[in-house]
Amino acid sequence: MPVHRWLNTDPQVTVNLVHKPAMGCAASRRSNCRKDLKLPGANLTFSQSQLASLNTYLAGLVDNTDSYIREPSVERSLVIIERLIQRLICGVGVLDSRFASKFLVNFEPHKLGKKPGTSLSYLVRLDELSFPQLYPEDEGTTCHLVEPEGGPQGFGRLRLSGPGAERWAEFIGSHGYLRRDKVQERFVELLAQSAAKSGLANSPSELDDSRICAAPGKIVDASHLHYILQLPPGRQVFYGTGESQKKFPDPRDFRIAIVEGCSCVRLRVDMAYAGNVGVETDIEVTLVLGIGFSSWPSSAQFPARISLCHSECLLYHQAASTGFYAVPAPPHPTLRCEDRGTAWQLRAPAAEQTLLKHHSAQSVPSRTLAILRALLHEIRSTSSGGHVISDYMLKTLLWYRLEESTSLEEWSHDMLSTHVLVIADRLISALRTQRQPSYFFPWFNVMLNSPGGGTLHYTEEDYSHDAELLTYTLIRLGEITAPDLVPEEREPRRRMEAALVSKWESLLVSLAPPPATRGVRFSFYPLSSAGYSTVAASQYSVRQLNYIGLLLRSMLVVRSLTLSKNNILTSCFEEKIKYDGSSEDLIYLVSSILEQAKHAYFRTAGVKKSLSAPYDQSAAQLLEEIRKSGTHVDTSDDNAVVREVLKWLYFGLDRQKKRLGPVLRPYLNNLFSASHENSWFAPEWLRRQSTEELGALGEFAHLVITGKIPANEGILDAENKGWNWAEKIIRTSSELADPLELVFTPGPGKVVRLTANGTQLAARSLTKSRGKATLPRKLPPLRECLKTRLQRNTDDDELLTNSHSILRNTSPLSLALEEMHRYGTQRGLGSIVQALLSLRKFSILQEVCCLLPDEERCRALEEIEGVRRARPRRAATVRGPPQPGSLMGTCRALRARNHVSVFNPAFFSSPETEAVSPLYNKNNNRGLSSEMSHIDRNTRIWHHRRSDITTQL
Repeated sequence: MPVHRWLNTDPQVTVNLVHKPAMGCAASRRSNCRKDLKLPGANLTFSQSQLASLNTYLAGLVDNTDSYIREPSVERSLVIIERLIQRLICGVGVLDSRFASKFLVNFEPHKLGKKPGTSLSYLVRLDELSFPQLYPEDEGTTCHLVEPEGGPQGFGRLRLSGPGAERWAEFIGSHGYLRRDKVQERFVELLAQSAAKSGLANSPSELDDSRICAAPGKIVDASHLHYILQLPPGRQVFYGTGESQKKFPDPRDFRIAIVEGCSCVRLRVDMAYAGNVGVETDIEVTLVLGIGFSSWPSSAQFPARISLCHSECLLYHQAASTGFYAVPAPPHPTLRCEDRGTAWQLRAPAAEQTLLKHHSAQSVPSRTLAILRALLHEIRSTSSGGHVISDYMLKTLLWYRLEESTSLEEWSHDMLSTHVLVIADRLISALRTQRQPSYFFPWFNVMLNSPGGGTLHYTEEDYSHDAELLTYTLIRLGEITAPDLVPEEREPRRRMEAALVSKWESLLVSLAPPPATRGVRFSFYPLSSAGYSTVAASQYSVRQLNYIGLLLRSMLVVRSLTLSKNNILTSCFEEKIKYDGSSEDLIYLVSSILEQAKHAYFRTAGVKKSLSAPYDQSAAQLLEEIRKSGTHVDTSDDNAVVREVLKWLYFGLDRQKKRLGPVLRPYLNNLFSASHENSWFAPEWLRRQSTEELGALGEFAHLVITGKIPANEGILDAENKGWNWAEKIIRTSSELADPLELVFTPGPGKVVRLTANGTQLAARSLTKSRGKATLPRKLPPLRECLKTRLQRNTDDDELLTNSHSILRNTSPLSLALEEMHRYGTQRGLGSIVQALLSLRKFSILQEVCCLLPDEERCRALEEIEGVRRARPRRAATVRGPPQPGSLMGTCRALRARNHVSVFNPAFFSSPETEAVSPLYNKNNNRGLSSEMSHIDRNTRIWHHRRSDITTQL
């Protein structure tokens, strides 16, 4: 594989951009050169032949489980139980408005690999205490979170203030904090009363959907709810039941029991009286109360520990901006905690869903989790153990594995068995030591506070027993995959994905900047306060700088949402972040990067810990210089932020070469390499974060509520203008036998129910009838058909047969918000196919398509040819004369230049003020033309006078 060396922004640093295969072997013989996998926890060793055979076995295991969960009988049973839970929660809200919840949050909307029909889990949001509030006119109680010092991490106490706080007086303890145990006891009482009263909430049409969750479209997951609550109430629309007279299941037809001794509310529902629905066993339903916050806990180590060099750093920052919940789960009995009744556990279900939805069901991370869940279910069904292990433990270990391993090759389908075995082995070690840090809180022990089975406390024998059962499972897997078992050949699509990754890595190397000569390195000027030096600008591309700007912007967003030390949430969320223009944001960014570089360096084996103190001292001196300089950064300008941060980092690297250099230089090299790769995915990331679909859907809801357009006319107009949500409404209405009901909740106590006739919508959609202009026309995006064809993503919604499931999963807001998630098959920030399309590397796509079956290959090649022909024509329609100062205009202007240079002046400008370093003030007044001539002159000479070479470069 070719190795490209180029100059980084540090004149002394060279970077090798080589995507090395695992274990340092060449790509062609990678599988033959890998070492055996050793599992220290289970004391087992798997050879490469065993791992290859195990890949085939585990792939079949997850495929069989995936087909099982889609049985119609299982879906019917889940629908009946879910509608029963809706009925109970609606009854709770009718009995006591303090416990009313407008939405029902599904904790596990995409769980795979666990036997379905046996357990469900939901979050019940206490809207009166949560932030943001449902409606602007609500003057509800303000809830303040207090994270006490010295108390158990991952827990906090709640203090109420403001109007309506007296309504919760019966739940306030002696110290003024909200008591968790009393709130949960009242909720259980309301559940029992709701189940006992048959005529309490029979029909959804009788209920107030502005306060209570009666419509199936308002059953959402936590990541969707976070964004829905940011929308104005008058711009929200949900799917109703479609039949106003349709009733909820009667609780008297079920035998409902409350399981005692659990940290949450757990119901066991017996389906014996509900008829033949396909499930013979009882179904466990977990209900968790939650008080929502849109900020982020200050005690959380996530995402501060995530390096900016991580390929999915933007994803982690986005997850941290989705808020958290305080749930009434007590600390473990062995933890020291005063006033245990007021301690609320902190959970981040929206952040968890954001991390999980980044990968599709066919990706290696999702399949790894599915296999682990299948193994856990097998342990529980064949033995008396496995109850200590919880699904949350599996997800935690998977997230840690994803964080430490980022290479595309390390997450290929050939590595599936390796990831499963490594995570299972780490779980064995965690069970034996009873210690596993939470992914969000470093001192929150998942093994004690999040066990399976719902029991508050397990003995040491229980942990050891589960560890032995899991060890036996790994031994059995080794016996199944004997060395003489020949693995099956990979399917064509997986071979195509492997070829696509290999081509992409080779392309990245070819896109690297050219190697720099020694003469060029000695001719560069230092950083100036006006901008980059020529060395920085000639190496960092515009795409890289824009990507780094996104990283720094996301860091500032997370910082603004993180609770301050006083932990008061008076205004914890603002749509637009306001800054005071001081240098504190710049100091925060630089100090965070210095801290990340320190942790990355001292984790390396063989590094002396004695270097930590000098590094801390030099870092403190650099931050003090920034503070004394009085630099004011316009944080609304990403380019200005990137310029100042890089300027001070490289200034510190040059000033403190012996102390900061060994630690900071490798980090900046990795940042350069990461930005070189991820910058090609940044445009796709920004497109996914676009809210155009939500804006058009909100405008439609506003026009319908105000009576300016009929619902059917608005849907047809939006469909003619290219909005996806309108097309899906028409498709959903045509699939259902009953009329499609749209539910609008513009204000408290205001519910608008309208019916969309599916037959009329489908017929008029075929005629392309254009009504009056009501919505803006959607700009034609880059074609996504080729991307979805080459990167398969199964859509579970197409397999649904029950009307309730269809209305829940295809609700307009849910579908619009679902497009913000990637669901990719490979690791990384975006799609490789999308990046190749933007680079117009159609030959690579045509080459990898040859590995597909004949029918799929022909379709994919047709799509490639269509995209190749369509994009230049579309670009020609918007092409205009080049603007002065733009890249194209500068390149055209340089065609008439009188000198020859290998550098593009469009990437940099000459220093306008005195250099930051006093040692570099010799040639700071050169103009652009004279500076270019100086560079050209120095690149042609082979011998330098000693006096011309500064020792500080």
